[in-house]
Order: sequence, then structure tokens, then C-alpha cells
Amino acid sequence: MKGKLYGNGLWESSRMMLPEHKEAILRSSRSEERKQRTVLDEQELERISRILTASLQGKTQVRLRLFGEWQGREVLGTVTRVDPGGRRACLQTEAGPEWIAFADILGAEAN
Repeated sequence: MKGKLYGNGLWESSRMMLPEHKEAILRSSRSEERKQRTVLDEQELERISRILTASLQGKTQVRLRLFGEWQGREVLGTVTRVDPGGRRACLQTEAGPEWIAFADILGAEAN
């Protein structure tokens, strides 16, 4: 009994793990992998706005870098509509139209 309390002995002697413990460990590791939303400054927001407007007016393609809770992604397409009240834009991609929230846009490039 004396050896169990030294070093890692307490965990080594206990080989049983409850399902609740496994779930808690997995939940904890997943929450550490979650990404935090980046707050953009006014200049970057203005630059993104100009690129989206140019795509809408000139029917040119843009590449948007989007926020994802676990992993970011990029979308390539042409802005077809803007919903200022809903704070989102419709992008025509190869897969079809996709509504994208302004808050999810981290960066934009004109193609």
C-alpha cells in the first residue's frame, strides 16, 4: 500500500477508467484545440469590404479566408448578393451558392 502513493503509483495501480472520465478527458482535449475568433482592426475590415464590393460590381473572383471553430477554411468564388441587415454575403462557388457571415471572414484576396 505504501508504494501506491509515490510517483505515479496511484494512477498505475488503478487500471479502471469510467466512461464519464473518458468523456471528460476527450472534452477537455477538444476544448484546448478550439480556435478563438480573431478581432480585425478597422483598416482590415475596410480592405475586406472593398474587395467584396469590387467582386460584386465587377463579377471578379475572390478568395476568402474563413474562421472555423476547429479549423479555418478558404472559399473561392464571386460575390453575387450582399445582405447588410443579415450581415452576410452570398458567394457563387463551384459547389453552388454559399452564404457567408461577415463575422467569419478573416481575410480576402482578389483573384
